[in-house]
Amino acid sequence: MKRLNVVLERTDTGYSAYSNEIPGCAATGKTYDETKKNIVDAIDSHLELLKEFNEEIPEVLQSDYELSFKLDSITFFEWLDGIMTKAGISRISGINQSLISQYAMGIKNPSQKQLLKIEKAIHKFGADLQAFSF
Repeated sequence: MKRLNVVLERTDTGYSAYSNEIPGCAATGKTYDETKKNIVDAIDSHLELLKEFNEEIPEVLQSDYELSFKLDSITFFEWLDGIMTKAGISRISGINQSLISQYAMGIKNPSQKQLLKIEKAIHKFGADLQAFSF
């Protein structure tokens, strides 16, 4: 299964999403979840139009694919707010809570190394959650 990379970012009025792999295909929404749904719908509609007009279909859409969302740090922390605290992110990532808060507010920009550390910690946390049963 191929992976289709989608950039999802905060705007002044909500969110936008697009993929560099599908030129001209984009979506917006008021919420993160609405925007994710809208980009899926936009990709489906785009693919139908390409087929209808016998246009070249991007390789990634020629077989089964899954979406991979890329977020900037502010959008990520905004989405995570209410789900996990900054203290929780600090605990699982080993990054100072004050620094996490500064990243979330856009006061400081995390380095690529810090972003990777946070990403790995969140993925590990998700894997740990999936191992639980009740």
